[in-house]
Amino acid sequence: MERVEDTCSEIHELYERKTGHLTESQCEFFRKWEALISLEEHDLVRFKKELWTMGAEERESHGRCFSSMVMDQTYQPIRLESDVPGKIHSFSYRFTKRDFHLPALPKSDLQASGSLLNGHMSVGDAIVVSVEPDLIAISIGYITGLTPEEVIIGVDHKLDPQDINERTRAKSGGGALYDDTVEFRIDKDEMFTGMGKIRYNLAHLFYAHGDTRRLELVVDLRAPVFNKQYDKLLDSPQYGPTLLETAKPLNSSQNLAMEKVLNAEDYALILGMPGTGKTTVITALIKALVDLGKTVFLTSYTHSAVDTILLKLKDTADFGILRVGNMDKVRWDGVRSRTSDLNVRAIDTSRRPSVYSVGEEHSYDGRAARAPSYDSPSCCDDVPLD
Repeated sequence: MERVEDTCSEIHELYERKTGHLTESQCEFFRKWEALISLEEHDLVRFKKELWTMGAEERESHGRCFSSMVMDQTYQPIRLESDVPGKIHSFSYRFTKRDFHLPALPKSDLQASGSLLNGHMSVGDAIVVSVEPDLIAISIGYITGLTPEEVIIGVDHKLDPQDINERTRAKSGGGALYDDTVEFRIDKDEMFTGMGKIRYNLAHLFYAHGDTRRLELVVDLRAPVFNKQYDKLLDSPQYGPTLLETAKPLNSSQNLAMEKVLNAEDYALILGMPGTGKTTVITALIKALVDLGKTVFLTSYTHSAVDTILLKLKDTADFGILRVGNMDKVRWDGVRSRTSDLNVRAIDTSRRPSVYSVGEEHSYDGRAARAPSYDSPSCCDDVPLD
């Protein structure tokens, strides 16, 4: 989509077929967002290079690494059964700081110097495991548990300290660079998912014979259309009483938001300061839509936002929920504790990549709410939650 008129090159006819349907304003939209994606990608690549150019202690000072970590031999590695080769979380390990003991502190002081909670790494983050200086990126995975003193990770390869010792001695020409206790470094992997999915979503808007309706709404900024469906639903003997009961706990602003969403033919945005009840409205909307016989697809930028909604449904939902996502990133302890209440079934997408798509429906009794969450934003994201 460069500002070049091509009439004689070997690909000019193909280029015209692929881009001839686009207006100049649409091309400008693409160029703007492609440039912004490239800028963010460049910054992420800079972080990725630190794994090779920056020592563990220096990178730890920036909050993107745990240095001098030793494996807790009392924590038995757990081999998870998987029918898909290459599953990321195949083994679990627990690590602590070498010769580090956190002093007894009040809860408010747990982020004291030396605490693993000090940096920018948290549960669900993608990580790379290395042993300096020769064995870089020997395994990848996720943080599945984190306290001030220890970190639990799920990785794709077995980490055997004895084998690692032999490999490091071999690389050093038979010398003993390492003692029997192997020191690991665990780095945050900012480029794990990359920007490919985001770039694909952007390009997909502009394909010839693609989703012209979404192109008009997102790029051309055509105003969304709203009808008067809500009033008809309230007057309906079939849906009116249930809808009124669902809306009863909401205040006037929340009721207006719910009415706007149910009247939307294209989309509706709910905006509000933290604490104004957006999560409450979304929970009520899910229940109302399922009661109307709809299948609800709930997605967000983070897994925790999806799980917050599921936990809010625990006392009111009488329908099945299919939780789709990488289970290493799902706040599964909270959701699992309410499994019997929510009728939640989970599908780990790290075990079955690319099987479940946006267009599929899964239900138990004809009514269902699907609740996936992905690692990067998509065109289906809901409004930010508190």
